[in-house]
Amino acid sequence: MLGVLGLALLGGPFVTLPMPVTTGDPTLMAIASDPAQMRLYCFSTRCGDEEWQIAMSAPMPAESTTDARQRPLRLPGSQSFAALSAPATPRDSKALYSNDFRIGTRYSVQAVRNGPTQLGLTLGAGYRLAPLYDDGINQPGPVLRGELNLGQQIGERATWTQRVQFESGRGEAFVKQSVSLDVTLAPNWTLESDFAIRHDTQTGGGKETAESSIELRRRF
Repeated sequence: MLGVLGLALLGGPFVTLPMPVTTGDPTLMAIASDPAQMRLYCFSTRCGDEEWQIAMSAPMPAESTTDARQRPLRLPGSQSFAALSAPATPRDSKALYSNDFRIGTRYSVQAVRNGPTQLGLTLGAGYRLAPLYDDGINQPGPVLRGELNLGQQIGERATWTQRVQFESGRGEAFVKQSVSLDVTLAPNWTLESDFAIRHDTQTGGGKETAESSIELRRRF
């Protein structure tokens, strides 16, 4: 019986021989009659009997030891990063200026500049060379100047602006307040209106003047 079982196990995968009818253990007889049950289970993606095939790409060239030594070692954090830049501009600025009637310096700051409302403030000191050439006092000498600028966007077409300028020195003071309203009528046409009041003090007195204007401008 054992000889018949060994012959069945050895010759099962190649040929199928008729099994003689013998009496014995039913379990051994069932295994001997079906040799496939004696195969081991395969848990690999490539079995020994080539039942599964893996699509293999072309083999990569082997890297030599010399190339591996010459290649720089990249450590974590050693890679380069792109430079970042913020589109925002500073709110304050400083400037030195000179012209035919005044020299000096000024410092400007934009307190509010985002949205429909804008608020700016400028302060500076200088020396007036000649009087009455621009808005200011009537005597040459050291002066202190400043300006408050307030703007408001009204809808999509109108802009309202109010400016207050002042200059003082040599016992005199000058103040100018102007209000303007600009309305866009068309892409190249703008209606501009302006109203200004000037007040200046002189030794022992002062005067006040006002003027207004309405202009229709076309931009080319």
